Parts: sequence; structure tokens; C-alpha cells
Amino acid sequence: MKYSEIETSHGKEDTYRMELPAVCVPVLENIVKEMSTLIEDKNMQEIFYYLSLGHDMREVSEKTGITLRNLAYIYRKAANIVHFNWKSTMQWKKELQHAHIKCRNYESLLTIPQIITRQSPRNFILVVRDQDIPTKYVDLLTIPLEKLDICLRTLRSLRKNNIYLLEDLLRFIKLNGFDSLAKLPGMGIKSVEQLYEKLKEKKILESKETCGLFRYLFV
Repeated sequence: MKYSEIETSHGKEDTYRMELPAVCVPVLENIVKEMSTLIEDKNMQEIFYYLSLGHDMREVSEKTGITLRNLAYIYRKAANIVHFNWKSTMQWKKELQHAHIKCRNYESLLTIPQIITRQSPRNFILVVRDQDIPTKYVDLLTIPLEKLDICLRTLRSLRKNNIYLLEDLLRFIKLNGFDSLAKLPGMGIKSVEQLYEKLKEKKILESKETCGLFRYLFV
């Protein structure tokens, strides 16, 4: 959307209101609602919510009984709280994604045939060299497949086999081989070849057997 398409208005007291197209409002409301939950004080939370959605400051002032000057101060304070906690939330999300990948790696190691035998094992220690997965690769591995412009038919077939993220797909390929995708219900040779070309185009696969991300995935 170009800036010129956004209507703005201001009153005599230098208050501003932005009017977004109706189609954008529900999305903005959900984002602001989630952000406002980071503010503990209910009055401050309400002020942040309404002003962030573009409500006129004079209307909010009349409703709350707070002067325009104090409203501006409270809103600025609320915005700082949201900014600090929102950033922390994103950092925690990154750490959780990193931990999720590592847990799946350990799960894979603990279920390999050489460890799970007919004999009842007592206590054993599995020594694994811990890998620090760079953030940029964590971001890449946790990308939903639909964001890679994969055709809808192929996406549906992969989802039926619990393959939703790039991580899921690469684990399957590393364990079974790329051509094994053609054996999945709903997949065919043509679909698999198109998927291969897409992954090469995105520089995710170097060949059907080679991928730089394989080193971070245990199977």
C-alpha cells in the first residue's frame, strides 16, 4: 500500500487519526490485541489498544478522563513496555525453535536399530557432540513449506504424511532418499521432479543427495 492511499486527519489540538482500508482492520486488531497483553496495567493496556488502532485522542481522553498530555505520556510508556517484551518474546521463540530441532535429533538417535535391540538395556550413556545451529539455519529449517512456493497438490500430499516444515521434508529425504518421495500417497514422479527443481532454485538442495542443512539433522 502506498502512503498516499492512507487517509489521515488532524484536529485543532494536533491530534491525529489514521484510517486504514477495512480489509486491514481485522489483522491490525489481532496484532494490537496480542501486543497489549504484554502490558499488566489494565488502564494503560486499554489506552495502548485504542490509540494503536487509530482512535481519536480526544475521544479516548473524554472516555478515560485523562488529559491529552498525560495520554501521550502513558501511550509512550506503554509502547516502550511492548517493545521490550515483544523483542524478548521473539528471542524466546528462536530459542524454542532451536531446542525443538535438537530434541528431534536426539529422538532420532535414541530410536536407531543399533541401540534398540531385543535385549532389555539397563543403563547406557549416549555420547553426542552437541551442535550449535546458527540462527539463520534455524529460521530456514522452521519455514512452513507453503512459503517456498511449492504447488498446492504437492503440499497436500506432504501434509498427509506429517511433512509441514522444511525440517520435516529434509529429515525424510536424508533418511529415505529423495526419490522415495514418489512412493508417498498422492505424489508422483512429475511432482517429485518439480519439487526438486524448486528446492534447487531456492538453493536448499545442491543435488538429490546433497544439502548443506543435512549436517544439522540427525536421522
